[in-house]
Amino acid sequence: MHDPVAVRDHLASDFGATDLGTSFHRDWSNYADSALDHIAQRYGTQGDPTSLLLLIEDLLRLRDSGLSGEEIGLLWYATDVSLGAPGTPGKEREWLQEVLSFVVPLARSRGASAASCSTYPACVPDGTSAAAIEHRRTTADVVDLVAVLDQRQPWSFAPLVPTQRALVRCAETVCPELAFRFLLCATGPFCSRLSPAAYERLERLSAAFGHGPYVVGAVRHLVD
Repeated sequence: MHDPVAVRDHLASDFGATDLGTSFHRDWSNYADSALDHIAQRYGTQGDPTSLLLLIEDLLRLRDSGLSGEEIGLLWYATDVSLGAPGTPGKEREWLQEVLSFVVPLARSRGASAASCSTYPACVPDGTSAAAIEHRRTTADVVDLVAVLDQRQPWSFAPLVPTQRALVRCAETVCPELAFRFLLCATGPFCSRLSPAAYERLERLSAAFGHGPYVVGAVRHLVD
């Protein structure tokens, strides 16, 4: 998981892979010639590379994970991309690698090191340290909160139960923080309302991950 202290200014609102997924609005192709052209327009060609590095870390974790291609696809579909990304079904990891091959040079051109574009810290601490205990707690919280997804909306084409399972697998085997952001995205296609108690739990967990107020605030409209 990323270091929330080092990148706090970039965590005020959604970021990384989930931010990229939700950026593919229904009319994105009216303004870009291709998915990669859309990404280039979104991230620009100059400036601090941190936002790109957060994306790269997410993509590397997904690419290198034990998740199946179908599970990766369900997580991406939960962001409500109209492209059908990550690409053709059965080629999900190829899509991740295509995006990585495109954004890594952008990050390097802005001063990012080769190591920061190819490696990432282990997400699961070993032993009984405070960090390990906190990791297990947040993982369990994310898994438990998957239950807020209770029904597929009529406009969603992805299945509910397999998506729930993919989120659990992501939390338990990849990164609970990344799974949490995918869970927030999935409330759109798979949740009609959130109880105030459920939203408060999401707020507390988001704060524990070091997020700013607008990450979980994006689903505030679903609260009863």
